Order: sequence, then structure tokens, then C-alpha cells
Amino acid sequence: MTGETRRTPPDASGDRLPLAPAQETLWEFMRALAPDDPGAARLPVVDFRRIEGTVVLPAFEQALRDVKRRHHALRMVFDRLGDEPLLRTRAEPDVPFTYLDLSALPAAERQRRIDALVHGERFPAFDLLAGPLWRVRLVRVGPGDHLLMSSFFHIISDGWSCQVFVEDLMQAYGARLGHGSPPGDLDVTFGDVIAWQRALLAEDPARDAYWRRQLLPLPTEPVFPPLATPRGRDLTAEVAHPFAFGDEVAAAVRDVAWRARSTSFLVLLAAYHVLLCRRLGRDRLVAGTTTLGRTTPPTRRVIGQFTNNVYPALRVGPADSFLDVVRSLHATMTEAVAHVPSFNRLARAVCPDFDRMRPWSFIEVFDYWFQSAAPAAPDVQAPGLRVRQVSPGGEEALDGPPVADLAEAGDRLPVWARRGVPIVVVDDARRGGVLIYNRDLHDPAAVGDLAAEYQEIVAALTRAPRSALRDAFTAARA
Repeated sequence: MTGETRRTPPDASGDRLPLAPAQETLWEFMRALAPDDPGAARLPVVDFRRIEGTVVLPAFEQALRDVKRRHHALRMVFDRLGDEPLLRTRAEPDVPFTYLDLSALPAAERQRRIDALVHGERFPAFDLLAGPLWRVRLVRVGPGDHLLMSSFFHIISDGWSCQVFVEDLMQAYGARLGHGSPPGDLDVTFGDVIAWQRALLAEDPARDAYWRRQLLPLPTEPVFPPLATPRGRDLTAEVAHPFAFGDEVAAAVRDVAWRARSTSFLVLLAAYHVLLCRRLGRDRLVAGTTTLGRTTPPTRRVIGQFTNNVYPALRVGPADSFLDVVRSLHATMTEAVAHVPSFNRLARAVCPDFDRMRPWSFIEVFDYWFQSAAPAAPDVQAPGLRVRQVSPGGEEALDGPPVADLAEAGDRLPVWARRGVPIVVVDDARRGGVLIYNRDLHDPAAVGDLAAEYQEIVAALTRAPRSALRDAFTAARA
């Protein structure tokens, strides 16, 4: 963020402001999932931390208040819904905090309760007008052992924000116990973020023309059609199928990235692109992915939604080498990032009827989704506490009543089904990842086959990156 920023007192209510450009994509998607109540779209950013040590609850709750005062996003609510919503910040001192002590329960019952809580945090609904748009639970699971669960409505937070939240919380907690100074006031307001992003993503007819060339014609057939007969009723029955690359393959991925003057992430994306083109018998597909969007130091210390989506379109043929594909994807991605618009601007460029058809979401412009997990969060220290990021599971709770029932989706079912398609999330180390999908709408065995085939193709393509794709596949089968 450049230029002078104005300091806003942390307890001052802000003006009513429109969405920042980075929020437009999510807002349109949430409305497509739940037009009457976008807060029921159940699209949070969640974070789970293990806290080892004795937590002083009064200091912890006061630290939460301190962090809320510091960040405008944590005091944000909607002032108006609809096509062009307005946001505002509030100054009330209360925080959405719940403390539960499960330490006295038998082990099996305690785990059942934890699974249910974890699952519930992954799919909360929020009251957008009344707020708050986030919540925190601290669960005591044993002596000196706690699970911290944080859920943020995605429109106010991205994955990076979770580490900002935890670091600020632990600093404020230490200060409340007399150790060190609390986090200072931020010099960046939400209005500053809007102004910065609108300047960065300035409206430009050349950008509109670029995206029309890249994205038209829009996809018409789903790459992953849902099951004709769903296996269950839950629209949020999302599970993760893991995959991993061995040391030899991970080293080969890095080597291809070096040869192509690219990144391991784009090597893995290129391999998945080739796999889907081969499966579908197509020579062109459009990927969907996201950028961090935090290009300046001030933005790295602010809780908020900064990510921008990009949609690289790429053609591949059997005579292309994998190295050619990676280089082409790198050039395409670089160009796409340079032309990032706000979502509403992009939508109007590629869909002339966008304003009449709204809600019209970003799922209409890409064939498949592939992204990186947020960077691995380092441990955080506080007086008497060690805080580390964990993945506590919670999928066992899917056997209970559906969070969002299939029967209630109505004509929004195609959007929910598209939300539940397998998406690839590669880990920060580029040594594997997960395929996230809805197990009620897509076949787990088919997803397992897709993951296995992806591992095989990554190995084959990185082993012979200069060979034509047809020859690399032939060698792999041999």
C-alpha cells in the first residue's frame, strides 16, 4: 500500500463503504449459493490451534477484545445486502467467544464432542446485518491442553489472516499478563484497502478485451459432473482425499521448475492441466486459482480478504513437451496476474447479461480449481503457552444430520454441486496435498482414482520433461 494513510481511532465506527474489489468474487458466490441469506452460504475461513499450557481466561478474553479493536474486519457487519452491499464497522466491546471444558468426559465422548465442534466451525452460518462475522471457541481437552477454534466469514478474512489473528492475540494476551507491549493501532483502514485495491485493479478496456480473449467461449459442460443419484443429503459433506509425492518425484518437480524458470506450484498445476485435458479429450481448459494479494508490508499485518482470483487458459497438444507446457503456463499466469480486474468488471466483460442474471458467480468462468494451501504457520509463543497449528479432523461428524440439506437447495443445486467438485490444494512444501470434494455428490472411489492418476502423471512428466506428451505417457504405461 503506497502513499499516506490516515490513523483511525480503534474504537471509532467507520463510514458505510462498498465491498473492496477482492470481496466481490466471494459475495457473488455466496449469493449464488444462498440468494435469500448469503450468510447461510457456509463459506468460512477456519483455523485450529493447539494451546499447551494453562490459559488465564480473563486475560485471554480481554486480549480478544484488544485484537477486535485493532482490526476493522473484526468489527465489520453489513449495512445493506443485495447487488451492491454496504459494509460498516462498529465499536461494541463484546467478542464472540465461547469456553468449553471437556476434560472430565470419558475419552470416547470427549472425542465425539470435539469432532462435532470442529465440523460445526467449518460450516457456520453468520447473521450479516447483526454480526459478528467471526467467532472463537476455546476447548479445554485436558490439563494444560486446549483446542482453539476460529471461524471467520470469508468476506472479512483470507487464510493469511489466521496467522495475523493468532500472533496479535498472543501478543495481546502476554501484554494483559504484564509481559511486553500490546499490538499497536493499525494505520490502515478498510477504506484505505478499498482505495488501494481499486487503484491497483483500475478499470481498463484493455483488461476487458484481454479476458474476453482468454475466457470466451465460457465452459458449458462440467469437468466433474455430480452423481445422478446422490449418496447422501448434505450439501456440506466435504472431505479431503490426501496424496503425496515421494522424495524422487518432489526433487524432479523442483528440477523442472528450475529448467522452466518457473515455480513448483506451476509445475504441479501444469501436470494436473495435462491430466484433465487427456481425460476429457480436450486441448484447452481454463484453470481457476488465487493469488495472495498482499504485495506490501502493511497488508501483511491486516486481517481482511485480500486474495484475487486469476483464470489462466491454456492449450496443450500431444506433440508439446511438458517443459513447453510449464513455460507456456508461466507466461500465461504472469499475463493473467498483470490483468487482474475486480470480479464484477470481469463478469460484465465476459457476460453481457451479468447484471440481469445476478447472482452470477465465478464458477461460470473456469473448468477446474487448483490452489496452494496457506503457508505453514509457525508456532507462536506466549507467557506459559505454546501455540501450534493442527488439523483436528472432524469428518466423523458427517454421519449426523446434514448441515445444509440437499432438499433445500432448490434451483441453487447446480451451484452447490459445482462447489462440491474435487478441487486440488497443494501443500506449501509442494510435496503433496488434498483433493477436497463433497462425498455425497461425488464418488469417493472416482476421486481416489483421480488422485492416483495425478501422482502417476506428475512422476511421468517430470521424469521426461523434454519428451512429447504422447511419448511420456507411453513410457509411463511401459
